[in-house]
Amino acid sequence: MVKLETDPVYVSIGSCTRTEGTVSLRPMTAEMYHAYYKEYQNDPDLYIDKSKCMPFVYSPEWVDQYIRRQRDRNRKCFAIMFGNEMAGEVIIKDIEPGKCATLGICMKNDQFKNRGLGTQAERLAIEYVFHELEIPVLYADTILTNIRSRHVLEKVGFRFLREEGDFRYYCIKQDPA
Repeated sequence: MVKLETDPVYVSIGSCTRTEGTVSLRPMTAEMYHAYYKEYQNDPDLYIDKSKCMPFVYSPEWVDQYIRRQRDRNRKCFAIMFGNEMAGEVIIKDIEPGKCATLGICMKNDQFKNRGLGTQAERLAIEYVFHELEIPVLYADTILTNIRSRHVLEKVGFRFLREEGDFRYYCIKQDPA
């Protein structure tokens, strides 16, 4: 069951904080982004050529540019919280009000992978898109080599659409009430 978190620290106009089990989604702030990227580790599964995966080096300037890009693109960005720890990021992008949007998710580092946290976060994001944004169709994609992401997308109800280039594309539609 998905319910609205009532802690006033995290409720703000134009956003929704939800919680399911041990995972919640909270609107991402600049301070949260900096904290996230200070502990972020590149994932070799996000590279077709794993030899191109280099360690991520935190840069305040890079993070500030990243934040500006997110805002300029009118995306909804959330921190995936596991208790009081930030475990990852969910982005709702390519938003076409009343029609469709695209889900993006990234876990911060290996400490938060293979624990079901991404699955819970994706379920919360789906509920947010369907019920708060009132968007009936949500897309997602993943690089071919990211088996874990493919598994989670299918587990939460996304249906495989096609494979194109280095990516697999998925879709989930809101059940008519």
